[in-house]
Amino acid sequence: GMGPSRQPCIQHPSYVAMPIARGPLALMALAVWGAALLPLAQCTEEADIDADIPSAEKLDEAKPEPSSDDAAATPIVLNCNSAELLEPVDTWSIDCVAQWLENMGFGDLKAPFMENEMAGLQLKEMTVEKLREDYGVADEDNRKKIVYALKDVLRKDNYKGNTNNWAQFFMWALPFLGIYKWLTIKYEKQITRMSKRYHKWQEARTPTEVAPPAAADEANEWIAGVNSDVGGGKKKEKRSKKAQ
Repeated sequence: GMGPSRQPCIQHPSYVAMPIARGPLALMALAVWGAALLPLAQCTEEADIDADIPSAEKLDEAKPEPSSDDAAATPIVLNCNSAELLEPVDTWSIDCVAQWLENMGFGDLKAPFMENEMAGLQLKEMTVEKLREDYGVADEDNRKKIVYALKDVLRKDNYKGNTNNWAQFFMWALPFLGIYKWLTIKYEKQITRMSKRYHKWQEARTPTEVAPPAAADEANEWIAGVNSDVGGGKKKEKRSKKAQ
């Protein structure tokens, strides 16, 4: 705010002649002479104070302006953890997109991406041409690296057998598997008895057909004449040696 206005100093001569009169007029002349010197002393003190206190404009000029290098060196704090990057790209926030770029070694692109509010939905539309024209990525290999990495992430999101989904499924099914194991151990005898009854009920419901026994002549008709000519006739008696 502006302070109270001050009266401008009247430029007095460098010296004021002291009256030399004597008597009653001398006192009056001395008083007038002192009154003439008082404003000159005040102006001198104010000038000294003004010289000691720098003005606001001088202070502003004395402050160094922050350079672009200092602004670039200021770290950007990102509010994104590694678990969020495992989610689909559609759910990525602006900070997660910047974190993804930093993980791939493109930390210099964090600031322009965040200025354009590049979230997961906008990142899906990223192309090689946009990286060159909008973000000044001059190196073709770097542009392809970013786009191919993005396509790889999108391919994993669209893959039905995603590892994350299977892990979530097993974590969901694990309690039920534990309950099943506990029941089978506790009621093992009852389960065995019921399974035997179930098998008997199934056999009674659909009995197995037993083939009727066939006569020996019918079943063995095709081998009846086999080897009939072998070993037939009278058996030769072995000659026994008579003991002499």
